[in-house]
Order: sequence, then C-alpha cells, then structure tokens
Amino acid sequence: MKSLNNIQIILCNTSHPGNIGSAARAMKTMGLYKLILVDPIAKPDDHSLALSCNARDVVENARIVASLDEVIASSELVIAMTGRKREFSDRLITPKAVIPEIMSAIANNAQVSIVFGNEQHGLTIEQQERCNRLVTIPGNPEYFSLNLAQAVQIMCYEIYSNYNPDLTHLINPVQKANHGDSQYLLASLDKIMQQTEYYTKKNPERIMRRLQKILHKADLEREEADLLHGIFKQIQRKLGQ
Repeated sequence: MKSLNNIQIILCNTSHPGNIGSAARAMKTMGLYKLILVDPIAKPDDHSLALSCNARDVVENARIVASLDEVIASSELVIAMTGRKREFSDRLITPKAVIPEIMSAIANNAQVSIVFGNEQHGLTIEQQERCNRLVTIPGNPEYFSLNLAQAVQIMCYEIYSNYNPDLTHLINPVQKANHGDSQYLLASLDKIMQQTEYYTKKNPERIMRRLQKILHKADLEREEADLLHGIFKQIQRKLGQ
C-alpha cells in the first residue's frame, strides 16, 4: 500500500459531518488514508466518527487547512471531481480515463490530489481552475446526483482495483486431496460395483483406470473427497443390509 500513500483525498467546504465519516470509510476500504478538509463548514464530530465505522483513524488524522493551495502545491496531478456543467466541460474525462495517469504518478513517487467540492454546490470555479484534470463520474443524465461519499467510493475503487486487484484475502485456504484419498475413493467404488454386480461382463481393470483418470481431472479438495467418502460408506452400509 506504500505508493497509495501518495494519494490524498481533499474535501472542500464540506457542510455535513456525516459525509466526512462516510468518505473516510470509503477511502479506507480501498487502502487510502490521507484525508484533507479544506475550510470545512462543519468539522468532524461524533457523527463523523459513527459513520466512519472502523475508519475513525482516517477521520482523526484528517488535516484541516484554510485553502486548497496549501495542500496541492507539491502535487504533480490535481484532479477536480465534478458533476456540474462548467465553462471547461469540454475537458471532462471519466475516472477510468484518468487512472493510467494516477498509476504512473504514484509509480514515480509523485503526489496525487483528488479534490471534491461542497455537497450542494460542488467545487467553485476558482478551486476547479487550480486543478489540472477535470473528472466526472458517468451516470443517468435524467438523475445525475451522487452524494459525496458515493463519489469518493467510486473514485477510490477505480484506483484500488487497478493498483491491487488481488482477491486472495477473500479466499479460504484450500487443502487438496492427496494420493491416499484418491486411492481410498477408488477402493470404495470398487467395492460398491462388486456389490451391485456392475462388473458383470465388463473389464474391472479398465473401468478402474477410467475412474482414476476422472479423479485426477477433478483435482478434488480434501473436503470434497471427505464428502464422497461419506456418501460411499453410506451406500456400502445400505447394500450390506
């Protein structure tokens, strides 16, 4: 996550404390921790912490500054997030389109600032002019309204999914069935086929070779092999009645 520390999320003139907490939660779920509040109308409070859930550290460590210029001076890439028609709308690009630039910047250890405006009015013209990229999140033109935390979440997701798409943290470790498990299954099947007289007028060795091939292709997990063991045992018990 080291290079993601070069990305700072900047909220300008935020009017609702809850949005600060929700934005912090959105950030942390995507591996981003640097939150900066520019001249907030409402400062972080208990409501912010409540909505941040386990991201209260992002809220507590948020910097509060008086102006945008204070925090973007050292940024190579300054991205204005907007959903409003502006004079410079012809320069609009999507989050996906700007991601390669973000990845390139952090790979070179450059700082990136992503700037969000006030909930009601968005960024001012002056704030927007200080940015060198203008990004909008595509949506339904008939109802084009995301709340602040949703916009932060989408942008942070685009960054994280390109930075680290690995899902191994969500996958339980798998123990594969070993050779002994496979042989036990084959032995059980052999007994069942003898009990059911399946081998009559058939070549048992050829059948067992084909079954072994099937098991190899299946590449069973230990739990799957155990399940089959249980089923075969129950069949054998019933056949023995």
